[in-house]
Amino acid sequence: MRLVRNWIILIIFTIILSVVLFITGRQHSVYIDNKNKGEYVALKEVKYSLDGDKEKKIKANKRKAEVVKGRSHKIEVQYKDKDGQNKKIEKKFELKATENIIINLPELINNGENWLEEFHAK
Repeated sequence: MRLVRNWIILIIFTIILSVVLFITGRQHSVYIDNKNKGEYVALKEVKYSLDGDKEKKIKANKRKAEVVKGRSHKIEVQYKDKDGQNKKIEKKFELKATENIIINLPELINNGENWLEEFHAK
């Protein structure tokens, strides 16, 4: 009887641990776009940082791929506006368990509504 009980406890513990690791440790692909989208025009050069990582540059009409882990994330974007002033924007976002996303920087900078969209592989 003890043997069966111990096996049941071990199986339940393994299932719970698996679910926790799946939710907290899942990697997501995040694509950073600096491309024209509708009325939003790509900027000449933009710097961005995901979750406090090293700052990276992205030029106009380019896309970069990043990998993040977990559900809650923050993106910091630095750019120069039309007057040549340095500006900085911080946005927080959350991802679903199996979601990969595209972040459109020109739309994010201009406070567009759809700066974050789900990525669908073709």
